[in-house]
Amino acid sequence: MGVYRDTIKIVLLCAIWFSFSSGTNVIGKQILTVFPYPTTLTMIQLMIINCFLGPTLALLGVEEAPYVTRRQFVRRIAPLGIGKIMGSVSAYISILKMPVSYSHTVKALMPLFVVLLSYVIMREKYPWKVYLSLVPIVGGVLLATVTELQFNALGLIAALFATMCFALQNIYSKKALKELHLHHLRLLLVICQVAGIVVFPIWMFTDAWELVSAPHNYFQHMWLFLMLPLNGLFNFGQNIAAFTVLSNVSPVSYSVATVTKRVVIIVTSLQVLHNPVTSYNVLGMAMAILGIAFYNKAKYDSNLKSKVLPTHIDDFTDNGSHDSRKQHIMINSSDVTNSNHRRIPMKII
Repeated sequence: MGVYRDTIKIVLLCAIWFSFSSGTNVIGKQILTVFPYPTTLTMIQLMIINCFLGPTLALLGVEEAPYVTRRQFVRRIAPLGIGKIMGSVSAYISILKMPVSYSHTVKALMPLFVVLLSYVIMREKYPWKVYLSLVPIVGGVLLATVTELQFNALGLIAALFATMCFALQNIYSKKALKELHLHHLRLLLVICQVAGIVVFPIWMFTDAWELVSAPHNYFQHMWLFLMLPLNGLFNFGQNIAAFTVLSNVSPVSYSVATVTKRVVIIVTSLQVLHNPVTSYNVLGMAMAILGIAFYNKAKYDSNLKSKVLPTHIDDFTDNGSHDSRKQHIMINSSDVTNSNHRRIPMKII
Protein backbone atom coordinates (compact mmCIF):
# COMPACT_ATOMS: atom_id res chain seq x y z
CA MET A 1 0.00 0.00 0.00
CA GLY A 2 2.90 2.31 0.81
CA VAL A 3 4.41 1.77 -2.65
CA TYR A 4 1.19 2.79 -4.37
CA ARG A 5 0.90 5.84 -2.12
CA ASP A 6 4.46 6.93 -2.98
CA THR A 7 3.84 6.35 -6.68
CA ILE A 8 0.69 8.46 -6.65
CA LYS A 9 2.58 11.18 -4.76
CA ILE A 10 5.37 11.30 -7.36
CA VAL A 11 2.91 11.29 -10.27
CA LEU A 12 0.99 14.20 -8.74
CA LEU A 13 4.22 16.13 -8.06
CA CYS A 14 5.38 15.61 -11.66
CA ALA A 15 1.98 16.73 -12.96
CA ILE A 16 2.26 19.92 -10.89
CA TRP A 17 5.85 20.47 -12.08
CA PHE A 18 4.97 19.96 -15.75
CA SER A 19 1.94 22.23 -15.42
CA PHE A 20 3.94 25.06 -13.88
CA SER A 21 6.70 24.70 -16.49
CA SER A 22 4.26 24.67 -19.39
CA GLY A 23 2.34 27.58 -17.91
CA THR A 24 5.50 29.66 -17.47
CA ASN A 25 6.47 29.21 -21.12
CA VAL A 26 3.00 29.63 -22.65
CA ILE A 27 2.11 32.67 -20.53
CA GLY A 28 5.55 34.13 -21.18
CA LYS A 29 5.03 33.83 -24.93
CA GLN A 30 1.58 35.44 -24.72
CA ILE A 31 2.97 38.32 -22.66
CA LEU A 32 5.94 38.91 -24.96
CA THR A 33 3.70 38.96 -28.03
CA VAL A 34 2.03 42.13 -26.71
CA PHE A 35 4.69 43.33 -24.26
CA PRO A 36 8.10 42.71 -25.91
CA TYR A 37 10.33 43.40 -22.92
CA PRO A 38 12.25 40.25 -21.86
CA THR A 39 14.33 42.05 -19.21
CA THR A 40 11.18 43.31 -17.48
CA LEU A 41 9.71 39.80 -17.46
CA THR A 42 12.93 38.39 -16.00
CA MET A 43 13.11 41.07 -13.32
CA ILE A 44 9.53 40.41 -12.19
CA GLN A 45 10.29 36.69 -11.89
CA LEU A 46 13.38 37.42 -9.79
CA MET A 47 11.42 39.77 -7.54
CA ILE A 48 8.80 37.10 -6.87
CA ILE A 49 11.41 34.40 -6.18
CA ASN A 50 13.27 36.71 -3.80
CA CYS A 51 10.01 37.56 -1.98
CA PHE A 52 8.65 34.03 -1.60
CA LEU A 53 11.61 31.64 -1.61
CA GLY A 54 13.10 32.81 1.72
CA PRO A 55 9.90 32.17 3.72
CA THR A 56 9.41 28.89 1.85
CA LEU A 57 12.88 27.67 2.86
CA ALA A 58 12.14 28.61 6.47
CA LEU A 59 8.87 26.69 6.28
CA LEU A 60 10.65 23.64 4.84
CA GLY A 61 13.32 23.83 7.54
CA VAL A 62 16.23 24.30 5.11
CA GLU A 63 19.43 25.18 6.95
CA GLU A 64 20.70 28.76 6.90
CA ALA A 65 23.46 29.76 4.49
CA PRO A 66 26.99 29.44 5.91
CA TYR A 67 29.55 32.23 5.76
CA VAL A 68 31.78 32.55 2.71
CA THR A 69 34.93 34.51 2.01
CA ARG A 70 34.87 37.48 -0.33
CA ARG A 71 37.07 35.49 -2.68
CA GLN A 72 34.53 32.66 -2.75
CA PHE A 73 31.70 35.11 -3.32
CA VAL A 74 33.45 36.77 -6.27
CA ARG A 75 34.57 33.48 -7.82
CA ARG A 76 31.52 31.30 -7.16
CA ILE A 77 28.36 33.28 -6.38
CA ALA A 78 28.63 36.45 -8.47
CA PRO A 79 29.27 34.64 -11.81
CA LEU A 80 26.23 32.44 -11.20
CA GLY A 81 24.03 35.48 -10.58
CA ILE A 82 25.27 37.23 -13.73
CA GLY A 83 24.92 34.02 -15.72
CA LYS A 84 21.33 33.61 -14.56
CA ILE A 85 20.47 37.09 -15.83
CA MET A 86 22.15 36.53 -19.20
CA GLY A 87 20.58 33.11 -19.63
CA SER A 88 17.06 34.11 -18.57
CA VAL A 89 16.91 37.26 -20.69
CA SER A 90 18.34 35.42 -23.72
CA ALA A 91 15.80 32.60 -23.26
CA TYR A 92 12.93 35.10 -23.32
CA ILE A 93 14.38 36.82 -26.38
CA SER A 94 14.33 33.45 -28.13
CA ILE A 95 10.69 32.91 -27.11
CA LEU A 96 9.88 36.43 -28.28
CA LYS A 97 11.35 35.79 -31.72
CA MET A 98 10.46 32.11 -32.22
CA PRO A 99 7.81 29.54 -31.22
CA VAL A 100 8.16 28.00 -27.76
CA SER A 101 8.34 24.51 -29.27
CA TYR A 102 11.35 25.35 -31.46
CA SER A 103 13.08 27.30 -28.68
CA HIS A 104 12.88 24.26 -26.39
CA THR A 105 14.11 22.02 -29.16
CA VAL A 106 17.23 24.19 -29.47
CA LYS A 107 17.68 23.98 -25.69
CA ALA A 108 18.02 20.24 -26.14
CA LEU A 109 21.61 21.06 -27.15
CA MET A 110 22.50 21.67 -23.50
CA PRO A 111 24.24 18.29 -23.13
CA LEU A 112 26.50 19.24 -26.06
CA PHE A 113 27.48 22.49 -24.34
CA VAL A 114 27.97 20.72 -21.00
CA VAL A 115 30.30 18.14 -22.53
CA LEU A 116 32.33 20.72 -24.48
CA LEU A 117 32.56 23.26 -21.66
CA SER A 118 33.36 20.58 -19.07
CA TYR A 119 36.34 19.55 -21.18
CA VAL A 120 37.51 23.13 -21.77
CA ILE A 121 37.09 24.26 -18.15
CA MET A 122 37.81 21.10 -16.13
CA ARG A 123 39.42 18.78 -18.70
CA GLU A 124 36.68 16.30 -17.90
CA LYS A 125 36.27 13.39 -20.33
CA TYR A 126 33.32 11.04 -20.81
CA PRO A 127 32.83 7.48 -22.11
CA TRP A 128 32.11 6.99 -25.81
CA LYS A 129 28.42 6.31 -25.09
CA VAL A 130 27.99 9.88 -23.83
CA TYR A 131 29.54 11.32 -26.99
CA LEU A 132 27.47 8.97 -29.16
CA SER A 133 24.27 10.15 -27.48
CA LEU A 134 24.98 13.69 -28.72
CA VAL A 135 24.52 12.63 -32.36
CA PRO A 136 20.68 12.36 -32.34
CA ILE A 137 20.47 15.57 -30.29
CA VAL A 138 22.47 17.59 -32.81
CA GLY A 139 20.79 15.86 -35.76
CA GLY A 140 17.32 16.49 -34.36
CA VAL A 141 17.99 20.19 -33.72
CA LEU A 142 19.46 20.62 -37.20
CA LEU A 143 16.43 18.93 -38.78
CA ALA A 144 14.05 21.07 -36.71
CA THR A 145 16.00 24.20 -37.70
CA VAL A 146 15.97 23.69 -41.47
CA THR A 147 12.24 22.83 -41.40
CA GLU A 148 11.13 25.56 -38.93
CA LEU A 149 8.44 27.69 -40.58
CA GLN A 150 8.95 30.65 -38.22
CA PHE A 151 12.75 30.60 -38.14
CA ASN A 152 14.46 33.73 -36.83
CA ALA A 153 18.25 34.13 -36.76
CA LEU A 154 18.29 36.38 -33.68
CA GLY A 155 15.96 33.97 -31.87
CA LEU A 156 18.26 31.03 -32.70
CA ILE A 157 21.36 32.91 -31.50
CA ALA A 158 19.55 33.92 -28.28
CA ALA A 159 18.43 30.32 -27.65
CA LEU A 160 21.96 28.99 -28.21
CA PHE A 161 23.45 31.67 -25.96
CA ALA A 162 20.87 30.94 -23.23
CA THR A 163 21.66 27.22 -23.47
CA MET A 164 25.38 27.93 -23.14
CA CYS A 165 24.73 30.15 -20.08
CA PHE A 166 22.64 27.43 -18.44
CA ALA A 167 25.33 24.84 -19.19
CA LEU A 168 27.98 27.07 -17.58
CA GLN A 169 25.67 27.59 -14.63
CA ASN A 170 25.36 23.82 -14.21
CA ILE A 171 29.14 23.43 -14.18
CA TYR A 172 29.87 26.32 -11.81
CA SER A 173 26.97 25.55 -9.48
CA LYS A 174 28.45 22.08 -9.10
CA LYS A 175 31.68 23.71 -7.92
CA ALA A 176 29.82 26.14 -5.64
CA LEU A 177 27.76 23.42 -3.96
CA LYS A 178 30.85 21.35 -3.30
CA GLU A 179 32.98 24.21 -2.02
CA LEU A 180 30.39 26.23 -0.07
CA HIS A 181 28.43 23.32 1.44
CA LEU A 182 25.11 24.89 0.47
CA HIS A 183 21.68 23.35 0.08
CA HIS A 184 20.96 23.92 -3.60
CA LEU A 185 17.67 25.76 -3.00
CA ARG A 186 19.55 28.09 -0.66
CA LEU A 187 22.08 28.63 -3.43
CA LEU A 188 19.22 29.41 -5.82
CA LEU A 189 17.98 32.11 -3.44
CA VAL A 190 21.41 33.70 -3.16
CA ILE A 191 21.89 33.60 -6.94
CA CYS A 192 18.50 35.27 -7.45
CA GLN A 193 19.40 37.96 -4.92
CA VAL A 194 22.60 38.75 -6.79
CA ALA A 195 20.80 38.59 -10.14
CA GLY A 196 18.11 40.98 -8.88
CA ILE A 197 20.75 43.54 -7.92
CA VAL A 198 22.51 43.19 -11.28
CA VAL A 199 19.39 43.29 -13.46
CA PHE A 200 17.93 46.51 -12.04
CA PRO A 201 20.43 48.98 -13.56
CA ILE A 202 20.29 47.02 -16.83
CA TRP A 203 16.51 47.32 -16.80
CA MET A 204 16.73 51.06 -16.09
CA PHE A 205 18.84 51.68 -19.20
CA THR A 206 16.93 49.32 -21.51
CA ASP A 207 13.30 48.44 -20.90
CA ALA A 208 12.50 51.26 -18.46
CA TRP A 209 13.61 53.94 -20.90
CA GLU A 210 11.74 52.32 -23.78
CA LEU A 211 8.58 51.93 -21.70
CA VAL A 212 8.59 55.62 -20.84
CA SER A 213 9.27 56.78 -24.39
CA ALA A 214 7.20 54.11 -26.20
CA PRO A 215 4.29 55.49 -28.23
CA HIS A 216 2.18 52.44 -27.34
CA ASN A 217 0.31 52.65 -24.05
CA TYR A 218 0.70 49.22 -22.50
CA PHE A 219 -1.43 50.24 -19.54
CA GLN A 220 -4.43 49.81 -21.85
CA HIS A 221 -3.86 46.05 -21.64
CA MET A 222 -5.14 45.52 -18.13
CA TRP A 223 -4.66 41.77 -18.39
CA LEU A 224 -0.88 42.38 -18.31
CA PHE A 225 -1.17 43.42 -14.65
CA LEU A 226 -2.51 39.93 -13.94
CA MET A 227 -0.37 37.90 -16.33
CA LEU A 228 3.02 39.39 -15.38
CA PRO A 229 2.87 38.39 -11.69
CA LEU A 230 1.09 35.13 -12.62
CA ASN A 231 4.03 34.23 -14.87
CA GLY A 232 6.39 34.95 -11.98
CA LEU A 233 4.38 32.77 -9.62
CA PHE A 234 4.36 29.92 -12.14
CA ASN A 235 8.13 30.25 -12.45
CA PHE A 236 8.47 30.15 -8.66
CA GLY A 237 6.16 27.13 -8.42
CA GLN A 238 8.13 25.28 -11.09
CA ASN A 239 11.33 25.70 -9.07
CA ILE A 240 9.76 24.40 -5.86
CA ALA A 241 8.01 21.50 -7.60
CA ALA A 242 11.22 20.50 -9.39
CA PHE A 243 13.12 20.43 -6.08
CA THR A 244 10.43 18.35 -4.41
CA VAL A 245 10.50 15.78 -7.20
CA LEU A 246 14.31 15.83 -7.14
CA SER A 247 14.40 14.96 -3.45
CA ASN A 248 11.90 12.08 -3.78
CA VAL A 249 13.11 10.06 -6.76
CA SER A 250 16.28 8.42 -8.02
CA PRO A 251 18.60 10.16 -10.52
CA VAL A 252 17.40 7.96 -13.39
CA SER A 253 13.74 8.65 -12.59
CA TYR A 254 14.47 12.38 -12.46
CA SER A 255 16.18 12.15 -15.87
CA VAL A 256 13.08 10.55 -17.32
CA ALA A 257 10.94 13.22 -15.69
CA THR A 258 12.97 16.09 -17.22
CA VAL A 259 12.67 14.56 -20.69
CA THR A 260 8.93 14.11 -20.18
CA LYS A 261 8.66 17.72 -19.00
CA ARG A 262 10.25 19.01 -22.19
CA VAL A 263 7.84 16.91 -24.29
CA VAL A 264 4.88 18.28 -22.31
CA ILE A 265 6.06 21.88 -22.83
CA ILE A 266 6.48 21.38 -26.58
CA VAL A 267 3.12 19.61 -27.00
CA THR A 268 1.31 22.13 -24.78
CA SER A 269 2.73 25.10 -26.68
CA LEU A 270 1.71 23.54 -30.00
CA GLN A 271 -1.82 22.91 -28.74
CA VAL A 272 -2.37 26.26 -27.00
CA LEU A 273 -0.44 28.61 -29.26
CA HIS A 274 -1.21 26.75 -32.51
CA ASN A 275 2.27 27.08 -33.99
CA PRO A 276 2.45 25.78 -37.57
CA VAL A 277 4.73 22.75 -37.82
CA THR A 278 5.68 20.20 -40.47
CA SER A 279 6.13 16.48 -40.06
CA TYR A 280 9.91 16.88 -40.45
CA ASN A 281 9.87 19.57 -37.78
CA VAL A 282 8.15 17.18 -35.36
CA LEU A 283 10.61 14.42 -36.30
CA GLY A 284 13.53 16.72 -35.47
CA MET A 285 12.00 17.56 -32.08
CA ALA A 286 11.47 13.86 -31.34
CA MET A 287 15.06 13.00 -32.29
CA ALA A 288 16.45 15.71 -30.00
CA ILE A 289 14.28 14.61 -27.07
CA LEU A 290 15.23 10.96 -27.58
CA GLY A 291 18.88 12.00 -27.69
CA ILE A 292 18.52 13.70 -24.30
CA ALA A 293 17.11 10.48 -22.86
CA PHE A 294 20.11 8.52 -24.20
CA TYR A 295 22.50 11.16 -22.86
CA ASN A 296 20.99 11.09 -19.36
CA LYS A 297 21.19 7.29 -19.27
CA ALA A 298 24.79 7.21 -20.55
CA LYS A 299 25.85 9.94 -18.10
CA TYR A 300 24.24 8.15 -15.17
CA ASP A 301 25.88 4.84 -16.09
CA SER A 302 29.23 6.62 -16.28
CA ASN A 303 28.76 8.21 -12.86
CA LEU A 304 27.61 4.90 -11.39
CA LYS A 305 30.76 3.15 -12.58
CA SER A 306 32.97 5.81 -11.03
CA LYS A 307 30.81 5.72 -7.86
CA VAL A 308 30.42 9.49 -8.00
CA LEU A 309 27.04 11.12 -8.39
CA PRO A 310 27.48 14.65 -9.83
CA THR A 311 25.77 17.55 -8.11
CA HIS A 312 24.31 20.60 -9.80
CA ILE A 313 21.30 22.85 -9.90
CA ASP A 314 19.11 21.76 -12.62
CA ASP A 315 15.47 22.72 -13.40
CA PHE A 316 16.28 26.15 -12.13
CA THR A 317 18.21 26.35 -15.41
CA ASP A 318 17.09 23.55 -17.45
CA ASN A 319 18.04 19.86 -17.67
CA GLY A 320 19.34 17.97 -14.59
CA SER A 321 19.16 14.56 -13.13
CA HIS A 322 20.73 14.47 -9.68
CA ASP A 323 19.51 13.58 -6.24
CA SER A 324 19.54 16.48 -3.80
CA ARG A 325 19.92 14.09 -0.92
CA LYS A 326 23.59 13.76 -1.91
CA GLN A 327 24.02 17.49 -1.48
CA HIS A 328 23.48 17.87 2.26
CA ILE A 329 27.04 18.38 3.60
CA MET A 330 27.44 19.71 7.14
CA ILE A 331 29.89 22.56 7.67
CA ASN A 332 32.13 22.44 10.72
CA SER A 333 32.25 25.57 12.83
CA SER A 334 36.05 25.45 12.84
CA ASP A 335 35.98 25.81 9.06
CA VAL A 336 34.36 29.19 9.55
CA THR A 337 36.40 30.57 12.42
CA ASN A 338 39.91 29.35 11.54
CA SER A 339 40.21 30.94 8.11
CA ASN A 340 42.53 33.87 7.48
CA HIS A 341 40.11 35.34 4.97
CA ARG A 342 37.63 38.01 5.85
CA ARG A 343 34.14 36.51 5.66
CA ILE A 344 30.80 37.99 4.74
CA PRO A 345 27.35 36.66 5.62
CA MET A 346 25.77 35.31 2.44
CA LYS A 347 22.30 35.49 3.90
CA ILE A 348 22.20 39.30 3.94
CA ILE A 349 23.08 39.73 0.27
